[in-house]
Amino acid sequence: MSVRSFLTGCFATSLFVGSVATRADEPMWLPVRDQNPFVLGAGIPLLPEPLTHPGSWSVDTYIAEANSQLISNARDTSVLFAAETRESRVAVSYAINEDWTARASLGDVWIGVGFLDSSIQHFHSLIGAPCGYRGGRLGVRPPYIRVTQDGDVLYQLDRPGQALAPLLMDLTRSWNLRESTSFGVDFAVKLPIGDTKRLSDTGSTGESFSLYWDTVWRDDIHVGARIGYLHESGNDVLPTLARTTAPFADAYARVPFLGQWSVQLQYDAHAALYSNVPDFLRYAGILSLGLARPIGARSELVLGVSEDVPMCHTQDVALMVALRVRSDRP
Repeated sequence: MSVRSFLTGCFATSLFVGSVATRADEPMWLPVRDQNPFVLGAGIPLLPEPLTHPGSWSVDTYIAEANSQLISNARDTSVLFAAETRESRVAVSYAINEDWTARASLGDVWIGVGFLDSSIQHFHSLIGAPCGYRGGRLGVRPPYIRVTQDGDVLYQLDRPGQALAPLLMDLTRSWNLRESTSFGVDFAVKLPIGDTKRLSDTGSTGESFSLYWDTVWRDDIHVGARIGYLHESGNDVLPTLARTTAPFADAYARVPFLGQWSVQLQYDAHAALYSNVPDFLRYAGILSLGLARPIGARSELVLGVSEDVPMCHTQDVALMVALRVRSDRP
């Protein structure tokens, strides 16, 4: 069985388990990740999802599809990127006690030719945004990814591929400051089990520390923020350009929408993971709009669309679907 088949099976099983339940929890963060594969393979941790009841668990399954067609230059370094990417990931969390939550996450990354290219071009034309180098203006046939410096090729991928993504693990300590407000710290590690040649991993190890805060206003308006710091070492994809540290931050607001649906706006940003490089490999900010709806008692379906802001710094439009299932509360 392939990794993709395994993750698809996890998603389908979670959907069945959630559909037969009768009550829903509400984890608030959108499970958004920067779909730039040079970033996916690094160690930026998943967003926090603490569990407060000892012995409880949750399973999150996530699929995101993104497409970019661009040429980006800076000084003596050039990036050509023409590909569609798909990240599939499953994360399992367990409440050790009412204060500590442990989580492990395994993923899969596919790079190839997909269905988003023309749709993104039409969307960007509609809103007056850059269309990148779509319509054959790249001069190469996707998938094609190349990074050069002073004429030397530092990295190149010119065929479809699929491989494991990094293993992500974290430990969260949370405090309830009052009934509607929580605060926490998260310690995370990234282990390189993917494939650098297929760009599903950078080959580096990573450790991070972050602080987060969540609160509820007027019983139904949820807001939260996170700030953290990543240390990474051993990047084998672009070793001469990689940085060893990068801060990151996230913020969201979520309000009721129609019926059982909620609407959410979220912004996720990180500093550059590479130095002296074009925009595509520098800092990034991802603005996401999401819709969430409970399914049964203990699961939630999440749909999202993300755009890089400022534009042209990372992937173009990315589509995301996620399903979260939690055990019954004691």
